[in-house]
Amino acid sequence: MSSLDFALKDLYRKRHTNYPFLLIITIIIALTEFLIYFTSSLGLSIFIQTAFVNKYYFSGGLNLIYKQFNTLIQILLLSLTVAIVITVTTTLVISKKRDIAIMKSLGTLPRKLYSFYLLETYILYFIGFLFGLILGLIAFGIFALIMTFFNFPIVLQIDLIYTPILFFCCIIGIFLITGYTLRKIGKQNIVYTFSKDIPHDYDASKKLTLIPKWLTSIGFNIKIAVVNTLRKKGEFKRYLILFSIIGLIIFTLGLGTIVLRTSSQEWIQKSQSENIIIIGHEDVVYNYSLMYRMFSDPTLLVEEANINFIASDYLFNLSDLSELYEIEEIERIDERLINFYDVEEIPGIYIHDDDSYEIIGHHRIDNIPIIGVNPEHVIQNFEIEGTFFTEENAYDNMTIGDSLAYNLFDYALYQSLRLNSIGSTFHISGIVIDSFYSGWAGYVGLDIIQPALNLSTEINLVALKLRDGTYNIIRNTIENVTNSIGENFTFLKLDETFQTNLNYLNNLSIYPISLILVISIVTILSLYNYQKAGIMEKAKDFLIMRAVGSKTRSLKKILFLESLFILLPSLLTSLAIGMIINSLFLFNRVYLPPLYIPFMVFMILFVIFIIFNFLSLFPIIKKINNFSIKDFNMY
Repeated sequence: MSSLDFALKDLYRKRHTNYPFLLIITIIIALTEFLIYFTSSLGLSIFIQTAFVNKYYFSGGLNLIYKQFNTLIQILLLSLTVAIVITVTTTLVISKKRDIAIMKSLGTLPRKLYSFYLLETYILYFIGFLFGLILGLIAFGIFALIMTFFNFPIVLQIDLIYTPILFFCCIIGIFLITGYTLRKIGKQNIVYTFSKDIPHDYDASKKLTLIPKWLTSIGFNIKIAVVNTLRKKGEFKRYLILFSIIGLIIFTLGLGTIVLRTSSQEWIQKSQSENIIIIGHEDVVYNYSLMYRMFSDPTLLVEEANINFIASDYLFNLSDLSELYEIEEIERIDERLINFYDVEEIPGIYIHDDDSYEIIGHHRIDNIPIIGVNPEHVIQNFEIEGTFFTEENAYDNMTIGDSLAYNLFDYALYQSLRLNSIGSTFHISGIVIDSFYSGWAGYVGLDIIQPALNLSTEINLVALKLRDGTYNIIRNTIENVTNSIGENFTFLKLDETFQTNLNYLNNLSIYPISLILVISIVTILSLYNYQKAGIMEKAKDFLIMRAVGSKTRSLKKILFLESLFILLPSLLTSLAIGMIINSLFLFNRVYLPPLYIPFMVFMILFVIFIIFNFLSLFPIIKKINNFSIKDFNMY
């Protein structure tokens, strides 16, 4: 009989036993495929309620760090799926130890046994992967239709990266780990092979080490749970790894969400500030406010064709607003001159750590807003890499937004930007995280840009920083000062616009939270199958315990404690590894939460896992109550 014939016949002959393993593989592959397409095709674009998205939308530093976070989660998800598949296939092989022992006693060569059962494992995996892939695509298709109904159009992007990686990683993992288990079983003595997951050399009379000995002294139920855990070390190790990865993913999602939300809000808060009023011509004020709204609204796009910011009707002198300096409620007055310019990336020289160098830059061009400012009067306290230019070096230095730096340059701090419209070139001294024009703007010295535009002291915008709670007090005064400039001049408080941008960042946290909910489903299924996997093997123990008077409550406590012995070290492991991973991938320039936050996340996870553990016991106990003396026939 060929290996393929044997594998197919054995799968069919034991289809009722193999069905749970196939179901687990199918479900986990389906969930993973759904999440792969969810993160790849949607990602953060789930919050875009339109088919039109301007090229500047969410393309800066926040986008990069969220993409990095998204990639990390996808890698962890793939790791979890591979671990579950390997755990399932290894458990499948261990469940066939009795069959392997019988075939060995009949003279079957170990090499043949290896080819028989490894091929059977692969066939089961291939079927489960195919069904899971189809089920995952169907689930995502239904989800896309539902989202379209709620005016969230989704474009399906076929994944050609993560799905093949998942497929081949599982194949390699089965070959290396499940195959190793199978080879180890094939080399064992026939008598030892009947021991299944309990080691053949397990000695129940062996003295316990300090911690297990201390636990067994607490109570009878704890003692039985400790003994059951110690005698099935193989199962304990498999599920320890499995739940450690599950805990790691949920911990990374939870802590990463807190860190990214806090940091992104702080960065954008710095770029926008609070209690800001802008004064200027109504066209300038309106378009300027829209350029801030572009950060959270991809349907908005202000271009040079929409407005000529330096039209004579829009210009005025700061001296026209001299009364503003007499208002005590105004903390700072920031005069500005905004305009669109044709810009070009200028190549530079990048020096590597080994003192080698390369020419960087590709002469990229664009048309973007540049704001002339007095660096001593700038209201914002930007999150910056490098330095903001000063009055002393403003003649040849400028500061740019993060999106402009990451999309128009190779290494912005080593390059320059040429304003072709006026023929001036500026070295990039600093990169700021900015919500204005989605981070595609630049800042230059006001005294430098005015002569280049043939202006003397004219500006087209003034930003005022007010003291907290003083707007209503000085509103009428500001209105009178604004009206003195001209008929069509006005003022606008930007707090509502800024709050819209901050609310957008809050919505981004919905994305990882939804992933946590889906992964929680995997956790519930894994906990249930962990409990269910050993039930039939423990049938004798439970029947004997019930025969001598043990109550169902005691059996439930034993099962609960066995799961607890898996969950607690798994969560501690995930806490340690999660802190390391987050520090390596996410904690660069971000605002770290207080130390108690990671431990609070740990406690929340622990409570959730305990609840899941308790709920999973109800179907298990129901199955135990149906045990009878007939179950001894299995042994």
